Amino acid sequence: MNEVRLADYLTTYLYDLGIKNVFMLSGTGSIHLDDAFAHQKGMNYICARHEAAAAMMATASAKLDGTVGVVIATTGPGGTNAIGGVTEAWVDSVPILVISGQVYNKQISKDVRSFGVQGFNIIENVKKITKYAKQINDPSKIRFHLEKAIYLANNGRPGPVWLDIPFDIQEKKIIPEKLNGYFPEELITTEKTKDQLEPIIKELKKSKKPLIVFGQGVRNSNAISNLNDMINRLQIPSISARMAIDILEFDHPYYFGLGGMRGQKTPAKLLKECDLIIALGTSFTHAFAGQNYDQFNSKAKIIMVNLDSNEMTKKNLKVDFPLKMDVKKFIEKILNSLKNVKLSDNFTDWISKCNKIKAELEIDFIKSNPINSYYFIEKLNNHTNSNHIFVNDAGSANYICSQGLKIKKGQRELTSGAFYSMGVAVPLSIGASTARPNSQVIAITGDGSIELNIQELRTISINNLNIKLFIINNGGYASIRKSQDDMVGGRYTDDEEILNFSKVADAFELPFYLIDDYKTIDSKLQKILKSNDPALIEIVCDPNQEIYEVFSE
Repeated sequence: MNEVRLADYLTTYLYDLGIKNVFMLSGTGSIHLDDAFAHQKGMNYICARHEAAAAMMATASAKLDGTVGVVIATTGPGGTNAIGGVTEAWVDSVPILVISGQVYNKQISKDVRSFGVQGFNIIENVKKITKYAKQINDPSKIRFHLEKAIYLANNGRPGPVWLDIPFDIQEKKIIPEKLNGYFPEELITTEKTKDQLEPIIKELKKSKKPLIVFGQGVRNSNAISNLNDMINRLQIPSISARMAIDILEFDHPYYFGLGGMRGQKTPAKLLKECDLIIALGTSFTHAFAGQNYDQFNSKAKIIMVNLDSNEMTKKNLKVDFPLKMDVKKFIEKILNSLKNVKLSDNFTDWISKCNKIKAELEIDFIKSNPINSYYFIEKLNNHTNSNHIFVNDAGSANYICSQGLKIKKGQRELTSGAFYSMGVAVPLSIGASTARPNSQVIAITGDGSIELNIQELRTISINNLNIKLFIINNGGYASIRKSQDDMVGGRYTDDEEILNFSKVADAFELPFYLIDDYKTIDSKLQKILKSNDPALIEIVCDPNQEIYEVFSE
């Protein structure tokens, strides 16, 4: 039995799990971890310029390749810097593993604010935003805590986990064969599933205007094909929550778009008119349902299937049939119960009405200069294929994408789903491109959001990633200006100066393109998307253009 360095054991274990990418910003406190990951054969390491961005990169990677995203951070400020990105993974339910360096084991103290050189009690500070957080003080326990962290990150409602490893523990020699593993207890289910499903099936048979609302819990449950089966067999209209916009293609005959405040108009109308809502793997956030739950279609019965029971008992949200259940299992049981029942005839009139509403509420794509951002997105739709990945930022960039993108089968779309955080597009696009190197990533950000993680443009250029970064130049913070117009009488508190993006591109050694005439969009997109090199593209848009508001915030 051979001894190995603990850091090497950890790296090999993760590699054997299928994890091939790691995102890091090296530091003295994590030096053995950095060294192990950088020299693990077959492991690809991306050096970020900020730890929060590294965590966002890992989040995107996890969403696309189905494995746990991995982040390496040094002690003290390295770990605290990562917290913003980890919080994104927490609220968006994404499994990532943060491994932070720490000072020497003997220097650690829980009674002082800082200890050693840059030492900080990071674990106590991240427990509220992780499913598992542990400091490894005994090298013989590394296998147990690593296996437990990975298990908890993936099982139940996914989320981030964190291991903090002191400097001297990282380099300790261990014998892998002598390590004890983690063996999760079997979950004993006492639910009477049949009793739970009977009233739901009764409601389905009684309903004339049902509506399926699906969220990313469908993907987390590996239930996309099951959802397709359910929708096609029962012929029930469906709409998506924000992080599920890419689960069904836009042209699916029973898909009617994205719901929510800044979603599309058709879903908002369908939510008001339906008599039964079947919510699958979605949490009905206020951004989706509006600020007042009690005004959210009080006439419709709501069936809600979610692994997190807290989402079904939120204040003022009326859920008639809450089921703490895996979405895939629910769909399988429902379809099995209805295998000899034909319900589609009940919904013929409802489907016709849904299609009529959709046709009446199409977005207008206005040809104008400065460019209408919805017109640009529609042109982008025409130039993309099933191999493209869309990434978008907060603010108007988020809204025009959620309302204007027409997702094709095979395409993916990533964003900050719960927080709508500014500055996520660049790091998310890096994580996406790393996970899917054979795909082209189209990132859409705003002239304000780009500044929050502008340092990561260097990560794009130095790794020559196939990312096309489109910057919507609409005079700066257009979404916030709209809120200031509505709420404080148009008193603005933002800088008026916009970056010179041509000079930004030069500084980060990126090709630059300017699109300032709607007549040239097609020809320039054709040229830009043909290349596999990274590029920064400025789109000069109308600063006074209205963003479609489905209902008021």
